[in-house]
Amino acid sequence: MNRPVETWRDERGPFWGGPCPALFGCCLSFHTSAKRVDYQRYWTALPTPCSKRPHPALVDNVLRNGDQATPNDRRLADELTHISLAAPAAVRERDQFTARVVDHAVAEGITQFLDLGSGLACTNAAYAALTDTPSSAGTAPSIVFVDNDKRVHDFNRAWLRRSPHRDLRATAVRGNCFAIPWMLRRLRRAKLLDLDRPVCVLMVDILHFFEGRAPRTIIRSLTKHLPPGSIVAVTHLTDRPLLLGITPSTRKALRDDTARWCRAYQRCVPPHPRTCTPAQFATRLADLDLLAPGVSSQSCWPSPDTTQYPRPPFTLAAVCRVPHVTTSRADTEPDDPPTAVTPHSTPRGTANTPLLTARDVLVDVFARSGATREDFAASVGYPCATISRVLNGSSRITPELAHAAAQHYELDPLDLLIRQNRTALATITADRDHITSAAGSPSAVNRHPVGHAFDDSASAIEVLRAVVADTGLSQSRFAVTVGYDPRNISKILNGKHSITAGLADSVGRRYGIDADDLLARQSRSQLAAIAERLLNCRAADSPPE
Repeated sequence: MNRPVETWRDERGPFWGGPCPALFGCCLSFHTSAKRVDYQRYWTALPTPCSKRPHPALVDNVLRNGDQATPNDRRLADELTHISLAAPAAVRERDQFTARVVDHAVAEGITQFLDLGSGLACTNAAYAALTDTPSSAGTAPSIVFVDNDKRVHDFNRAWLRRSPHRDLRATAVRGNCFAIPWMLRRLRRAKLLDLDRPVCVLMVDILHFFEGRAPRTIIRSLTKHLPPGSIVAVTHLTDRPLLLGITPSTRKALRDDTARWCRAYQRCVPPHPRTCTPAQFATRLADLDLLAPGVSSQSCWPSPDTTQYPRPPFTLAAVCRVPHVTTSRADTEPDDPPTAVTPHSTPRGTANTPLLTARDVLVDVFARSGATREDFAASVGYPCATISRVLNGSSRITPELAHAAAQHYELDPLDLLIRQNRTALATITADRDHITSAAGSPSAVNRHPVGHAFDDSASAIEVLRAVVADTGLSQSRFAVTVGYDPRNISKILNGKHSITAGLADSVGRRYGIDADDLLARQSRSQLAAIAERLLNCRAADSPPE
């Protein structure tokens, strides 16, 4: 009598964090939250994943009806298909999207391809598309497969040795595809990539596994290190439909099923997939030039999304081009000494570039300073860990840091803070516009404009107090109109808390105040207070005459 096959449906079976199926050599200690974030910064020295747990690449192989999988991979594939009958079709759509991107890149004359998180080479869509593409004399294409799983890497190397293709050079490399500068440097030195010519980078179903706090840093790093004209294809899991007019019940079903989908993937060794909204996805690609039609879905690109009934895994897709901008050689060569910047010298290319963010300006100053991160942190009087978080985009630039940086390098601290405020406001606006368009109702702007004019000398707190006075509302009622806790509003009006970008945006939309100007006034006041405090400290320390 045949025993029924065990399934993992309806929350049955092991999840990550529970008892490890391996009797010996448990890998739980290698995958704590802090260590996982650190691993995604390293190119090598990666831990070997637990052989007793499913792996996403092998689960995909099962959904393709492949034979390279363990029983646990098959159980997870069965669970995913139970959650969404569209799972096998989604894998085919992903392969078709990859093939279309490869054809587009080949048509533009690109012959170098870099597949990040490639999975098994035997079922790789980019490899299949390139082997079917006729090559011109002397321009045979090449592709590099990057995957961090040792089992997948060993299989790829063995398979490529058995299946050579004379018109295509294919190489498998094991490493962390999120360590962009180190990865590109190693591949260039191994002569696997020529970074003087455009490259097509495939980030298909990989970015949603990034566990750092700022996924945009990955795209920004690619922008800085890839040659201009390179193509970057990116997809990301989402629980929000792109098409307007989707019924609320369909939206709710997509959210619920996608949550179950992500929960099922928590049976694998981390990292686990995370969703993002279309607005967040577009923000993460802001450093690249999007090709038409912009953000779409992997089943529809290169046409706008037409998905009436999205089912998980519903995946956003965009194909972008690296813009033609001048990048620092210090960025492209991390081990080489960058061009030195002496104190009180203006960093070239930053002062008059309005599109750069505050972080871009600070990173450029650091790259041209010729100092180590520790020396740079010491020069501005901040801990190295704090400076690292700011340079990585996971922490904000404080007024104190902007003022300190301006003392050692010829920077405008007010300009630095204004750039940061504008980036925050742009992100808030993008998120709100997406939610508004999805709901099908226009956003309310300036519904109750105040009738007060403010001169240039008024501080942000004075402006906000005048707005409250002009409305005739109590502080508690005013807080309700802008969607904030009355206690926080009271602390802000008393000068104990700063005005956030979210509050400035809310007040601006509700009462007709320029949110950018409000934050700029606050930055001016903060910098003036810092300068006055330092002046008083110097006066107190100076000996009497």
